[in-house]
Amino acid sequence: MDFCVPHRVKSNLKTTLYAVLSILCFTSFSAYSATSTSTYGVINLAFILGISIPVIVISLLYKFKEAFQLRFFVLLTLSLIGMIYFVAFSEQDNTNIVLSFAALYLVFIYFSWSSNKAELIPIVTTVSHVVVLAFSAIYIALVSFNVTENNAILWLFISGITLALIAVRIHCTTTSVKACMTKMFILLLPAIYFSVIVFFWVNKNIEEQLFLINSLGAYLLFFFASFWRISTRYNTKSKNLRQEANLFSGTNDFSNSSSDTATNLPSQQQAFQSIHKVLKSHSKDKFAIIVFKPINFQQVNKILGHKNSDILLLQLAYCLQKSVESNKNLINFGSKLAPVRIARLRGLHFLVVLQLPEKSKDQDILAEMLCQELTAAVPDAMSFKSFSLNFELTFGISFINEYVNSLSQTVAHAEDALLTAESNQVLISYFNKDEMIYNESHLLQMERLKQDIVDDNLYWYVQPQTNLKDKKLVGFELLVQWQNENNMPIEFQGFIDTAEHSGEIYFLTKQMITRAFKLILKLQRASNYERVSIKLLSQYLLEPDLVSFIEKQITMYNVPAKYLVIELPEKIVLSASERAKNIIDELKSLNVNIAISDFSGSYESLRYIRKMAVHQVKIDCERITEEVDDPENAIITSLIELTKKMELPLIGTSINNRTTEKAFTLMGGELVQGEIVDIGVTSDNISTWVTTWNNLYNPV
Repeated sequence: MDFCVPHRVKSNLKTTLYAVLSILCFTSFSAYSATSTSTYGVINLAFILGISIPVIVISLLYKFKEAFQLRFFVLLTLSLIGMIYFVAFSEQDNTNIVLSFAALYLVFIYFSWSSNKAELIPIVTTVSHVVVLAFSAIYIALVSFNVTENNAILWLFISGITLALIAVRIHCTTTSVKACMTKMFILLLPAIYFSVIVFFWVNKNIEEQLFLINSLGAYLLFFFASFWRISTRYNTKSKNLRQEANLFSGTNDFSNSSSDTATNLPSQQQAFQSIHKVLKSHSKDKFAIIVFKPINFQQVNKILGHKNSDILLLQLAYCLQKSVESNKNLINFGSKLAPVRIARLRGLHFLVVLQLPEKSKDQDILAEMLCQELTAAVPDAMSFKSFSLNFELTFGISFINEYVNSLSQTVAHAEDALLTAESNQVLISYFNKDEMIYNESHLLQMERLKQDIVDDNLYWYVQPQTNLKDKKLVGFELLVQWQNENNMPIEFQGFIDTAEHSGEIYFLTKQMITRAFKLILKLQRASNYERVSIKLLSQYLLEPDLVSFIEKQITMYNVPAKYLVIELPEKIVLSASERAKNIIDELKSLNVNIAISDFSGSYESLRYIRKMAVHQVKIDCERITEEVDDPENAIITSLIELTKKMELPLIGTSINNRTTEKAFTLMGGELVQGEIVDIGVTSDNISTWVTTWNNLYNPV
């Protein structure tokens, strides 16, 4: 039977219970040397009442409601008293009544077990309950009406079924072998002892006095086994309450002066010291570095503030630490008496280090099992006052001695994998050696780009724009190209990504603006008053500082701003809509023209163009063909017709051959830019090129 204490037990309960036991231990009873059975009965009844009444009184006073099945204990005691009464004090043969009480005794033992956890297999336990009650009722009916004369065999049958179902219920309420064996000892062993005594008595193998003594012995075995469980669970509960109190007071077992102040976990420095010690003594073993974080914690800081959110973080750290405290495969950052398996890194990052078995082939599986264990340890909902949050974890994993020997670098690799897992919205990500090689190569590229920009080693060129009908020049676009060590052009998008990541995109754009004004000035000196366009290649350029810089260049070069066209790719305009609108308004106030490049004609882009009143649009025509039914052709045809109705100039770019030029002309396009006009002219030669073009197609 389960004499489990409730969550809040008064401090003197333990003393009271021990005092009751101490009194019982020193109480003297009459020796079992009386000659009559009734004398034994009186002694047994007195003893039973002497130990049961104090327990009942204490239970009522302290109101054990959580797991103390007082009603079954009372019924169990009454059934034993009934057996003793009809054996010791009745002159008639009351074997059938005694057997009925014995059957009830086993039933009450079966139901006396209670658990704080739900039954693991509820269907099985429900069926077990029904079978116990049904067979016991049938047995009591059979013995009451003397249906069978062989009471010993019938008792053996019913007691065997009840004992088997007690074992089934114990199995269904436990998750470990140790807990199952404990319950078997408390419940099943006294029940078996009692069943054997009743069988021997019914079969006339023992006298009534010996039957009474052994029945009382079975009762005492069950009673003291249950009380032992009270003491064990009370100590466990008290320890947990102390740990919870220490948790919220900031003085838990694994706290010390150099621990992380928010979580009381070891700091990164402490963790690294512990890891280095283990690595020295296990140099041949492999270790998995696992870094994890709660990915949805930022909203807590915004709502509660850092001080209050640290309380939730403390609760989370405590739950995770308790879940892996006994895992000896994890490196211990604390002491032998108070092991700590989790450390706090920078920010919201936490660290565990898993020691892998020698020559293990399933290291990924072991690491993932640990991640699943930590995920399962996160409470369903953690609350602070009226705020509640379900934490979600994500993990990054790297292995020591796999790519590098440095512990700090391995941890950094695990943190890189964590960033990958977070960005890809997956639970677990492993560090990839190829990504490390790529990152190192990318860093070298960024350094080289920075130096090339400073040394002016970029290739600048101009692509003219012309009208296909009269071959008149309508504008120019200033472009830039970055070349590798072999003087081969680097892919344009890769070039822009490197410029963004290195932070040089802003400086590069300033150079482009300056060169654009120089180009406008050079063209005007040669009596060519066409517009020059440049493309803003990143949404990070949509800043007021850029507008101020353009305004300074207008003043410096004394060039009308209407000859400068700022191109904004459609995806940048739509992704940074409000910022783009503000920048466009400021540029238009300077009289700078605005163009939308890579125009797709989507509803959002059309609405934006109509609202902002841009000066021109550009369409990439690289994929158009001469096929009439080509969907790409149909889209571009529709856009050309639409822009004509809006009286908005449309320039087709990437017109690189006669086939594309012919297809674009058939669609109704007029303004083109691409290799069909010229592959690219350097700024130094642009004046000569313009003069040659005009003399060829538009002589004065």
